[in-house]
Amino acid sequence: MNTKIEKIAKNILDENDISYDEAYFLMQLNDIEIYDLLYWANRIRYNTFNNVVGLCSIISARQGSCSEDCRFCSQSSRYKTEIPNFPLIEKEKVAEAVEKGKEYKSDCVGVVTSGYSLEGSDNFDKICDDAYELSKQDGPPVHTSIGMITSKMAEKLASSGVEMINHNLETAEGYYPNICTTHSYKDRVDTIKIAKNAGLQVCSGGIFGVGESVEDRLDLAFKLKELDVDTIPMNFLSPVKGTPLSTENSLEPMEILKIIAVYRFILSDKGIKVAGGREENLRDVQSWMFYAGANSTMIGDYLTTRGKLPEDDLQMIKDLGLKYNVGEMQKH
Repeated sequence: MNTKIEKIAKNILDENDISYDEAYFLMQLNDIEIYDLLYWANRIRYNTFNNVVGLCSIISARQGSCSEDCRFCSQSSRYKTEIPNFPLIEKEKVAEAVEKGKEYKSDCVGVVTSGYSLEGSDNFDKICDDAYELSKQDGPPVHTSIGMITSKMAEKLASSGVEMINHNLETAEGYYPNICTTHSYKDRVDTIKIAKNAGLQVCSGGIFGVGESVEDRLDLAFKLKELDVDTIPMNFLSPVKGTPLSTENSLEPMEILKIIAVYRFILSDKGIKVAGGREENLRDVQSWMFYAGANSTMIGDYLTTRGKLPEDDLQMIKDLGLKYNVGEMQKH
């Protein structure tokens, strides 16, 4: 057992913060020491979440025709991809997604729209109305991912029964211009602050394997810690034909597990959710994401790609001796 990893981990278990230099050391680990890192990441996860894991599902509520130039995204109108475009879906389809979420044991169902923002749009009012109606029913709560929001929008979301929004930072501020140029990093940070000021919980993370450095990965983690977000979704690039990152090499499974583990060390009491790209990138070690410190994952299909069969994920969780929790994540 690497004694330095153990010392850092026990310091975190004593409710102390990890330093940047310590986190950098962990990111440099290789070979058998990664297994020591995973062991302690799992201990830190268990210390906060016990053996309970969360599940969430999403629905693509408006797809494609996006004006932004995020280089990994199949929904940008700037790239020629094969995904279908469609306008905002009707409430009945959202209701179906909520019903499926209930069947899948999801803690929530995220309603996701393409585009920079829904500000001033009838679509925003419709999403709020749908969320309010569905919040009265017996099913997982509706969360939203609708781009940039204003204070007025945040207040309306909160009053409509929306508890949480998703708004990813995607990567570190210094690397962000390599990922997107049509809006700023500050725009994204401002939306997170606006949401928190309105009393909304925030789900914000990033995408890995897009050419970022170790330092970029750490800078993102410490920024999320500074912003005090509630849940950190971790996505791993699945290259999409037609996008600028279509030829980017995928990360190796053990490198992905190391990233998850270091994020657990940095964000010891926050939700860490392994999301897009886990099937393709983690392959046969998908179940290890929990041992690496994740306490949550997505279940069912993604926005434009298929996920594992929900029953297979539920069986995986059962086989690991873990329990899924419907409702607010329980801590002890």
